Amino acid sequence: MQYYVVNEDLKLSPGKLASQIAHAATISTINMVSSKQARFPDYFEYYVEWYQSGMKKMILRGSENELETLVESGFYAVHEKGVTEVLNGKLSVVALPPMPRLLSKRFVSQFKQY
Repeated sequence: MQYYVVNEDLKLSPGKLASQIAHAATISTINMVSSKQARFPDYFEYYVEWYQSGMKKMILRGSENELETLVESGFYAVHEKGVTEVLNGKLSVVALPPMPRLLSKRFVSQFKQY
């Protein structure tokens, strides 16, 4: 399972939400397959299993402070560029690398599904 946690404080429109999650998906996937720059090389086998089993995703929501905690753990952050509806620099989404649900509980158990 791969988790995306959206900053519910921003009140993103559906289109903006979709684009920010797409950014997070792209950033995390490129990083996972980048052998020299992968943030989570120990998770590569989870990535392969996730890819081969249908790439299941779950969208969660949390406050900006809660998302910052995930960023501090090294997860993939998407910060707004300020072009459309959100101020520049605001944290919009955090993506976790694909991982087993049992492992993810310590990171995402406090979040509600979007």
